[in-house]
Amino acid sequence: MPKDDLRISHISIPNVTRDDRIGSAFNELFHIIHQTESGSDTIEWSFECAMFLHPFFLAPLAIYKDNCGKNISCKELRDNIDKYFNAICFREVYDATELQNSETPSSYLTKSYIPISRFSIRGRQVDKVQEILQRVIEAQSQVSKKMKTPISYLLSELVGNIGEHSSSECGYIFCQRVRKELYFIIADSGKTIYGSYVDTQKYLDMIGIDEAVAMKIANEGFSTKDRPEAENRGYGISKSREMVVNGLGGAFFMLSGTAFYRHDAGGVNIVNIPEDFRWNGTIILIRLPLDAPEEFNFYSYVE
Repeated sequence: MPKDDLRISHISIPNVTRDDRIGSAFNELFHIIHQTESGSDTIEWSFECAMFLHPFFLAPLAIYKDNCGKNISCKELRDNIDKYFNAICFREVYDATELQNSETPSSYLTKSYIPISRFSIRGRQVDKVQEILQRVIEAQSQVSKKMKTPISYLLSELVGNIGEHSSSECGYIFCQRVRKELYFIIADSGKTIYGSYVDTQKYLDMIGIDEAVAMKIANEGFSTKDRPEAENRGYGISKSREMVVNGLGGAFFMLSGTAFYRHDAGGVNIVNIPEDFRWNGTIILIRLPLDAPEEFNFYSYVE
């Protein structure tokens, strides 16, 4: 092996075709992150074994790549994977910060996905970015009229929470339609749910040093804000999760720091994970149907 190659860490990316319980794709992702963090500053990810990569694996991998600070190159890609990477902006995520109405990514209207998008959460542009990307998602996926209001609410609440709590410079969003479902990924690289409680010194008597407990109470509506109206705002995550699962029959997964929260048809799981697998920030995965159940009532899930 040439001497220069000794400074390059080579990591094989597995074939990840399934996400049986929402968030289970992270079992593979954790190992890739751990190997990357343990390797040199120059990394080669080999996709030789990858024939298909599930959106709930691929988008978090791209978000991690954008934040980790390492020089990562993608090698040995099959033609279909290479074209897909170019289309979703995997190597260099799409900067949507200055997106305007006139710049709506119209080339994606006929696709089943939007680009993996990064946006600044400073200033007021975040609402405009969300509105434009949401418009593309609705047009390309032909979601039912009954689903437009819940999708708008969910994106507004969860993207808004990034600005309210994370202290992150930017947020991320990705969406892909797979058959009759929409897969959403919303993320930040901020201080985590637990870190938000620590910084504000709120509910520490309940949380202690347990990140899973912090995740639990965040999903029960315990706000870190001191403003009286923020107690209602704190229900954004809770009501969003209940709407996704109980109202729409979807699935919800949140990973922050060293804890994850999963809520699907199988119930609720809140788990601490090893420090080696820490996610720097918070990431939410949502699986939604293209049409709402007949009995769904949006106003049952909003304050």
